[in-house]
Amino acid sequence: MKRRLVFLSRNQADLREIVDMLKQPHLQGWRWRIFTRATADVQRLRLPLASPLMLTNMLGGGWRGGFWGGCLGCLLVITSLSLFKVEEGLARDIILYSLPLTLLFFGAWEGGFLGLMQDNPALDDYQAYAAEDLFVLLIDVQAVDQRLLKKIMAMCKAEQIGEHSRRMWGFPWRENEFNKAVATPEQA
Repeated sequence: MKRRLVFLSRNQADLREIVDMLKQPHLQGWRWRIFTRATADVQRLRLPLASPLMLTNMLGGGWRGGFWGGCLGCLLVITSLSLFKVEEGLARDIILYSLPLTLLFFGAWEGGFLGLMQDNPALDDYQAYAAEDLFVLLIDVQAVDQRLLKKIMAMCKAEQIGEHSRRMWGFPWRENEFNKAVATPEQA
C-alpha cells in the first residue's frame, strides 16, 4: 500500500540536496511533488510542483456532486414512475436510464467546478509553511520504502511533518496521521 509522507525543507540548498538524493536511479516508483508559494524558485530548479488536483478539492467535490446527483436522479425516477402511468417502451427507458445518469454526470461536473474554487482540506495543515516560502515535499512511497525515505530525508535536514495513508486526498474516508512533535511556523 502506498503512503504519502510529508516533509519540510527550509531552504533551497537543502532542497537541491534532497532532489539529488531522490533522482538516484535505484529509487524508482517514488512519486514526489513540492507544495510552496515560491513556485518560481521550484520551476527554476525544474522540479515538479503540486498539481491543481492536489491543491484543490476538485476530486472531493466531484465525488460528492456525483453522489447527490445520482440520488436525486433515482428519486426523480421513482417519483415520476409512481405519479404517471408510463407504458413500456422508449419513454420509460429514457426515464429509467437517462435521467439518473444525466444527473449523476451533471452533479459530478458541477461538484468538480465547485471543488476547484476550494483549497484541498488535506493541505490546510501545511498552508502556513507554504505561506512562509518554505518547501513542503509530498512523497508517495510503498510501505517497505518508508524507512529508507525517512533516513534520506534526515540526512538532507528535512523534517517529517505529516503522513497520509491514502494516495488521493479528495476522499472523505482517508486516514490522516500527523507527527505531533513538529512545531508550527508560528511556534518556531
